[in-house]
Amino acid sequence: MRIVDARAMPIDHEDLIAVTSSSVYYREKKDETTFSLYRFDEEDGMITQLNRRPYEDYGYSKLFVDGDVVYFLSEIPDGEGIIKTELIAFSYKAGKEEIVTTFEKRGNSTLFWVLDHRYFLFLTAFDSSDEAWLYDRVTGQRERIRDERLVGKTERFRELYLFTTTFAGIAYIVCNARLDEFDYYDALDNGRVSPDDPIDHSEALLICPLEEAIEAIWDQRDELPFDDVLRLQGEGDTVQYLGENEGTLRFSSFVDSLNEEVIYDLTAPDVLHEVSVVDWGAYEPLDFTYDDVSSTIFIKVDESDMHTEVIDIATGARYIDVEPFERVIGRRYLVHEYTEGLTSGVVIFDLETEERIAYENAYYMVIDDAILILSMSST
Repeated sequence: MRIVDARAMPIDHEDLIAVTSSSVYYREKKDETTFSLYRFDEEDGMITQLNRRPYEDYGYSKLFVDGDVVYFLSEIPDGEGIIKTELIAFSYKAGKEEIVTTFEKRGNSTLFWVLDHRYFLFLTAFDSSDEAWLYDRVTGQRERIRDERLVGKTERFRELYLFTTTFAGIAYIVCNARLDEFDYYDALDNGRVSPDDPIDHSEALLICPLEEAIEAIWDQRDELPFDDVLRLQGEGDTVQYLGENEGTLRFSSFVDSLNEEVIYDLTAPDVLHEVSVVDWGAYEPLDFTYDDVSSTIFIKVDESDMHTEVIDIATGARYIDVEPFERVIGRRYLVHEYTEGLTSGVVIFDLETEERIAYENAYYMVIDDAILILSMSST
């Protein structure tokens, strides 16, 4: 784990592609629609453009990184509502472009997910309608996805976070289905729903073999055959993704009536292995952070003018520093983000070198074994 100060680069966290031991790969937008890909070499400060032609995206421009390939869309409107869209697979280290497919649709499309290097899930928005559809790069087959849970219909107030994993050589889709509290409470405030309406407040962890999910889409079924691994029914209960721990997906479940949280590893399609239990009443935390990099929950149990103490719930490790911090990265860096008036910044203390570094007008993200410091001016 190392720190890369990228505040001078005209990018935000959505523009990052990858960080290697010597370079940062990123997208730079020229205006609202046009962008190119670049490599910044740290040793000599050289910036190299990777693509030979500019790309354009008139909707939500999302990058999907899969190994050494970054997937994205390049759009060409015809001026009459039809948009010709290219699905690009760009090998960023080699600097080579492949046009995977081209399609024409009304409205803007977003590449939402790539499955098994083969299947591409798109969301296309036109006026007030949304459509999810799947493309198979091997067969060229395309089909609309009829399961509205994957489109995020607002009347269901759901957020879906999708992951892939493998058990005994079989690929699975894992879905963390959560209540979208912002959307739900906004609907209450606007009178679209009543507190007495039968809203599904459950949060769940769902699973389905990838092959079965794909077949259900080709068969035009209304719902994909997800099975419940975990479902919490109580209002206030939550299921939270905590990243991967040595290749194993990790989640936590909070039960409001017990004021208790359990961290689980998903070790088989129907097995949740308990890692640790958090009795929130016993800690009386000042603050806490769900961390999908360290796959844990950090709990701040003490903060004064003299010191701050934070506990890593997954390992039981306790960290103490004379300055404030909320999170520990790589068991080495104590990280503190602050906002004072209109100023925001990051302070990092290195436990190995005992050096404290402050970055003003900054925020950070963790990518490819690096802590990347980004400028707030680029957001």
